[in-house]
Amino acid sequence: MDRRGFSLPKTIIAIVVLVALTSMTAHTVMSWVPRNLQNVDGTGPVEEGTKIPDLAERLNDAIENAYEVTITEEELNRYISSKLELTQSSIVDDYVKITGVYVDLKPNLIDVSIEREFDVPNNQQADGSKKVGFMPFSQTVSMQIELLTVDSDDGGKSRKLSFPGGNFGKSPAPGLLVTVVKSSFDVIAERFSKEIKSGYEEMTSVIIGDGVITLDPRPVVIQQRRP
Repeated sequence: MDRRGFSLPKTIIAIVVLVALTSMTAHTVMSWVPRNLQNVDGTGPVEEGTKIPDLAERLNDAIENAYEVTITEEELNRYISSKLELTQSSIVDDYVKITGVYVDLKPNLIDVSIEREFDVPNNQQADGSKKVGFMPFSQTVSMQIELLTVDSDDGGKSRKLSFPGGNFGKSPAPGLLVTVVKSSFDVIAERFSKEIKSGYEEMTSVIIGDGVITLDPRPVVIQQRRP
């Protein structure tokens, strides 16, 4: 009679597989839990009489008159919400509605989140009940943009741009995985192409702080070294 005894390699493999499956399940669940964006300035309802800043005009004026300009997180999000209208362009467009795009400014980091709402068509019935009780529900996808303005060897300024990752809901996602939803962020970038050109391409220095972004179009005066 063949008796199977304890096998250390098999036990280790079983534990590794169990941990991997548990981790995958946790990440899948958390990817459908929307991020809490309440701490991001400018995401709530606009008070009556609040003036929405024209950031495109402010950037152009700063470039034409050569002065530094500072834009707050609240101003940026109010401007985006006033200008941006998005729809989900795919075979699921009847089920998905984009409800907002929000920017969270952190030191050297721009965190852009798209908030989407999932529902079935005509879910609300005449008697007020719903066909699918747990809908609608919200989900967020986020992409991070790391931007550094550094001193060049020649005395000027240069920038380092990278995309370190993002989030699917509350689940972190590496940069390569975020490329799956990059097309949605490309649509946003295309809508604000003029503002991006003014606020990035035509600026000498772009400094991202906690809740603010400071842009300076003034050229850097490079001191000539004597031979």
